[in-house]
Amino acid sequence: MNKETLILFSGGKDSFLSTLITIDRGYKVNLITYENGCGLKSNNALHGARRILKRYGEDKVNIIGISKIEVIWREFINLYYNNKLSENIKKYGDITISQFNCLSCRLAMYVMSIIIAKQKNIKLVVDGARKSQLFAIEQEKLLEKFKKFFKANGLELDFPIKNLENDFELKNELLIRGFVPKTIEPQCLLGLPLKKEQIDDEIINSTANIFDKLLKSKAQELIDKYKDIDFIGEYI
Repeated sequence: MNKETLILFSGGKDSFLSTLITIDRGYKVNLITYENGCGLKSNNALHGARRILKRYGEDKVNIIGISKIEVIWREFINLYYNNKLSENIKKYGDITISQFNCLSCRLAMYVMSIIIAKQKNIKLVVDGARKSQLFAIEQEKLLEKFKKFFKANGLELDFPIKNLENDFELKNELLIRGFVPKTIEPQCLLGLPLKKEQIDDEIINSTANIFDKLLKSKAQELIDKYKDIDFIGEYI
């Protein structure tokens, strides 16, 4: 069994704890941070990555760096933004613009992750998604769809902390592992969680419809198109 994994590492507490859990399970972790062009201080993620490297060493931790995904993300945005809102609602259902931004951005990360994992012969990709963060893409229906998409590409996608209920529990898990639960992370200017009362079947189903009917086929097209491109040179 290949005991390496690719981790989507933002530098925040969710990805930090997901990385530690994955190391606990016996994996060597390869940490990659994605820059979508709409955030601040993506280099902040490297602070947390170096903390983990210092603790576990190079045998357990490899910092790949920061990969730019704005061109991939733009491919998804172009499919949706130039339609009238009424047309999108009729086709897919009603969601907030913030949730479309998060869906399309996360999918750009997944496209790049699948390409890189395949190039490095890594079979497992780990994402720190957590349902209690109140993003539509981090609810069970979307997580299952993403896992099936990875499986169709011969990979496994895992969400180690998806069921953690609150920040207290998250911080305690970090403390148990000997880390002060204070992180320095990038800030996406477009990634807004929903209010608790907005997380309902309508918005989750609409997000799923956009993935199924609009973005999934484009994502596969991009994976097939760029599978042989060496993206290593794009890392900072």
